[in-house]
Amino acid sequence: MVLVALGIMLVTTSCSETGLGRGMIGRGDGKYDYSPSVIQSGNVRQFWWCGIAVNPTLHSQETDTIQYESVNLTTGETVGPLTVLAETRDAWDSMYLCNPKVIGGSFDNPLGDGQSFQYAMYYVATSDGSTNNIGVAFSKDGINWKKYPQPVIWASSASGYGVGQPAVYNSDHKAAISLFYEDSNPITHHVAATSNDGVHFTVQGTLTTNGLNSDNPEPTWGDMAYDPTSGYWYAVYNSPIRDQTTTGGVAERGSYGVTLYKIPNDSLLTGSTPWQELDTIDTNMTGYESNHLAAFVRDPNGNINIGAYSMLDLYISVTNPRPSWDASPASAAKGARPDSWDIAPVRRTLGNPLMELRKYYNGTSHVTTTGSISASGGFTLLSSLGHIYKGPQQGATVPFYACKNGSKDYFVSLDKACEGEKVLGKNGYGYAQPNESLNLFAIYRCSTKRDHFVSTDSKCEGETTDELLGYVLP
Repeated sequence: MVLVALGIMLVTTSCSETGLGRGMIGRGDGKYDYSPSVIQSGNVRQFWWCGIAVNPTLHSQETDTIQYESVNLTTGETVGPLTVLAETRDAWDSMYLCNPKVIGGSFDNPLGDGQSFQYAMYYVATSDGSTNNIGVAFSKDGINWKKYPQPVIWASSASGYGVGQPAVYNSDHKAAISLFYEDSNPITHHVAATSNDGVHFTVQGTLTTNGLNSDNPEPTWGDMAYDPTSGYWYAVYNSPIRDQTTTGGVAERGSYGVTLYKIPNDSLLTGSTPWQELDTIDTNMTGYESNHLAAFVRDPNGNINIGAYSMLDLYISVTNPRPSWDASPASAAKGARPDSWDIAPVRRTLGNPLMELRKYYNGTSHVTTTGSISASGGFTLLSSLGHIYKGPQQGATVPFYACKNGSKDYFVSLDKACEGEKVLGKNGYGYAQPNESLNLFAIYRCSTKRDHFVSTDSKCEGETTDELLGYVLP
């Protein structure tokens, strides 16, 4: 499939809708770039993200900074990357300044100096190396910033991570800000707070967890945005980090995927209508070892428009490059270091909830997937096994997990932990029982002496039948 994002043709090697590889945002210099914030105004797309760089106010220090780049989608003209914000020595944000979220508006005299600003950046930092707070800086152009001197959201506890991962929305196009953020005390949860000036916030409550996937009982997130056409909030929550026992003893940084949800505005705090799981972007889908801290492409006020186009553009922090198709778990995990983090574009179509489950073979290994296939693995498409849903719906509630045993044995499992092997992600959802009105047919997990595959043949084409996985659409 070929996609257009940032004016660049993005090519994948499967029928997945994920456009990854070229079109990366970042510096490509072996230093980490992650946790983006993205605003599009007309044909110009602006990016802010966290990246290691020299502190412009303390040249002897190379540390967390906020980076900036803009791209004109029509002309291809770019500005940056530039370092636009960094730590302030001996201040509350003297360490680990990161995780920016930028919003447009009209901020009148927020710093008490008589100046007005068109942008506010909410960011995370600490002075003690552990407990984080959230602060704000203001700008007229998105490049030159002035900091408010104190945090606007303080940690609720002096121990632990504190507060972080802000997501922001402007409800009146001026300074009526809704700020959503993580709080680690006593367990990870997400808080809603509002302000009339972008500086002084009042907590409104805790976001519901009703409907979030039980695969991940304490999910962190990357971003949230609002679709005023439909009245729904959209959020991207991180999947878990892989267990070290499944990655050859190598500890990974960053989750293997993110899950996209939506919820009606009036249920955000109450949970009267639960979150609806829409889609998953993970190693199975993209081929990248880690996929985390995604951000929506939003207008200056934090809006997205799903209702009119059914298309959703995101940018996601990935470990780049992809591991080889036959990489061992330890080798792939070693490649998922923070210094490999870059930011990649992803486009998803929400109007079509179905994906095709396909079976591939390269003479050595089978791969059954709805996602990406290694371009260098020599795989040939053997057959289509039918269609499954991106999220649970229409009675399809059985998740088919994508897993890997060792270097070359890819398999599909009904176990969220992949039976103790490496989790690649989720292929999608099928049915537990047959349904004649839907013309469903069964799929089976099969094994050879070398690997596993999936078949619509109950006798597994002469190989060993392991189990009935479920039922899929034609």
